[in-house]
Amino acid sequence: MARRPELPIFMQDPKTNEILSEAASAITKGLKVYLSGGALRNALYYALFHTRLPQRDYDLLVFGKKEGFIKRLRSLGFVYGRIRRKHEVVLKKKKVSKPKIISDYVVLDIKETQDRNIKENMRMRVSFTVNGFALPLKHISSRNWRKQVIAMPGAMADLKGKKLRVLNLSHPANLFAAIRFMSKGFRAPLKNEVNQLLSALGGLEKWRFERNVKKIFDYVGGEAEARRLARRLGIEKDIFDFETIKTLNVGKCVVLN
Repeated sequence: MARRPELPIFMQDPKTNEILSEAASAITKGLKVYLSGGALRNALYYALFHTRLPQRDYDLLVFGKKEGFIKRLRSLGFVYGRIRRKHEVVLKKKKVSKPKIISDYVVLDIKETQDRNIKENMRMRVSFTVNGFALPLKHISSRNWRKQVIAMPGAMADLKGKKLRVLNLSHPANLFAAIRFMSKGFRAPLKNEVNQLLSALGGLEKWRFERNVKKIFDYVGGEAEARRLARRLGIEKDIFDFETIKTLNVGKCVVLN
């Protein structure tokens, strides 16, 4: 007997399933909402390798005005998180009666985009090819969800091969993201790509830098391992020191052979 397709790994938790299904039901008429980012990539990774990768939230990309969607989510018990900007809002809903840590919530990072369609958005915004996936939120409860995934060219091959290829310098902390990937067995980016990532790191504000350094140390198993991985990239500078990264620019980035 053929094995029945499984739901995305995060939807196999009953409470998370309930909350994300509610989010899908809140989509207003004419609005397109996609799950993108780490949660979807991790679900595909699990389907390939049966290994869980850490995640904190669910990135939702909205084409159209998000206000009606937000209003309906609020009526379903979602509350505002720390980020509340013109084009980005974080909402969360508790999974347990007395939440204490972030994993006790389902956290939605909702971003409104002016891009024409999801393929254009991914082409212009995705950092690494292995992040180049999107799933219409309405299909999140489908056991055939993998057939509904929209993938950039090469994204699935790179995920299967655990290969990091840089597409866009979409965030100054992408070098830290690369090191987190490497801690899970992904191959390092090419040297010229590392140079670009290193150069971009200088654009981090102090509060983002501190948050990202803590995140990477927690993710990879401590500062010593993070520094070991940085050395594997041939990086000479101390990228975990804020004063050092503020000196980074294209002319000063050094990647050793």
